[in-house]
Amino acid sequence: MLKLLFLPALLASALVYGQTASPPAQWSHAKVLEKQLRDADLAFAKATAERRIEGWMEFFADDAAIIREGKVLSGKQSIREFYTQVFANKDFTLTWVPTKAEVSKDGTLGYTYGDAEAKVGAQVSRGMYVTVWRHVGGKWKVVLDLGSQPRQQPKEAAAPSQQQ
Repeated sequence: MLKLLFLPALLASALVYGQTASPPAQWSHAKVLEKQLRDADLAFAKATAERRIEGWMEFFADDAAIIREGKVLSGKQSIREFYTQVFANKDFTLTWVPTKAEVSKDGTLGYTYGDAEAKVGAQVSRGMYVTVWRHVGGKWKVVLDLGSQPRQQPKEAAAPSQQQ
């Protein structure tokens, strides 16, 4: 019974001290890294829009890979060779916006994902992307990038009463 009397006081003091205490350093560091990662993804998109292939390539690690249409491009040189042709088309644009950024507990890896849009002239392709990043020398570098187009949703099946 005595324990029950002290429970409200313990809860109240935990709430008061919890609200005034600063968050753990590890939590703060993780949030800082997540913001840096999101900012890196936004800078990646901006550099790509402004400088095309050179802006695109600036963010890749030497050992990066891209999964595109069921195929893997491995290494920065292979990625450059493939995308040089893509970005050579002046009608081609690629834009994206991250909706999520998360960093590993040790701060060495992270990922972003969000919505992407590729245009070639009037043809527009929309989808989602996932980018895996590695924190190296104070900078975030892309180690894996992949995208997908939205699946065509099947037409609604007829209600059971309409199938007869």
